[in-house]
Amino acid sequence: MPIVEEDEWTVAESYSIEEMAEQGMNTQKLLAKWLNVAEDMALIPENNVRVFHENGIVRVEVSVYLMECMRGF
Repeated sequence: MPIVEEDEWTVAESYSIEEMAEQGMNTQKLLAKWLNVAEDMALIPENNVRVFHENGIVRVEVSVYLMECMRGF
């Protein structure tokens, strides 16, 4: 698996902290969901999923490799 370059990431999900609380979600659950998706696609989860917290927003980014697998490419 090649190293994912900075321009090879895409936003998979984005929520405000308030939205997450209303939905009973937290960062760990959201991250676990996407790590499982990466594993199901036979990709190394830690290399293909990352989470950012910025200005009250939680953003999950996935590699273009994971997104392409999900889209059937």
